[in-house]
Amino acid sequence: MSDYFLSDVHLRDDRPERGRRLVRFLQRLKPGEDRLLIAGDLCDFWMGSRKSSEELARDEALSRLAEFSRAGGSLSILPGNHDRWLVPFYESSLRATILTEPYEMESYGLRVHIVHGHLLGARRMWKAAMESREFFRAFGAIPSSMAKPLDDLLETRNRRGLEDDERRHLAVFRSYADSLNGVDLAVFGHVHRAVDEAGSPRMIVLGGWQARLSYLKIDADGAVFHVESGEVDEPTSTDSQRAEPSNVSP
Repeated sequence: MSDYFLSDVHLRDDRPERGRRLVRFLQRLKPGEDRLLIAGDLCDFWMGSRKSSEELARDEALSRLAEFSRAGGSLSILPGNHDRWLVPFYESSLRATILTEPYEMESYGLRVHIVHGHLLGARRMWKAAMESREFFRAFGAIPSSMAKPLDDLLETRNRRGLEDDERRHLAVFRSYADSLNGVDLAVFGHVHRAVDEAGSPRMIVLGGWQARLSYLKIDADGAVFHVESGEVDEPTSTDSQRAEPSNVSP
């Protein structure tokens, strides 16, 4: 029995490799025993805003998540900035428990504090404006001939400022983690670089699934952060660090 944590899969039709990675990952989990927590951005806003609930339900990766849940698997989702408006679909079709951040839990004696991370103050104002329900609906309504160039423009802007954005977010994440009391693991999403940083608490940024997969696994042996190639079925983790339970009362 294990607890698994991942984030930022960003499922979308024109990036089918992300869904294939999630399907392969789900094959390892045991419904009725393992628990899966997705800390935001399971779906990219392109897919979430432009597909009906019926169309989303037919996506293979989302179908496998629904199967995991129906078979007795524990599925929890903490919505991120890309998928916050998909909560009704996640609840009804995936049978997911929807979490509100910050979320804290105990896993095998470890106190775990989880946020997606977009609300901590490091994002640029123009990105915050894009997280509104109005933008989500408007983007879903415009023709593909207009939506695709806009999507390409946003991706170009993201790449251009990526290094500065990551540095700014990680500094905010570390400061936020250091402010927590009685926590063993501070777990974040949003930033797509996978990070495992020692400290009190240990800080883990779960990372994005654009080029590979990464996840945190906690079981009786401790907490191990895995980063794997996105193109193979067998795990080749770069995990190493383990966290031991503290003496903090629940």
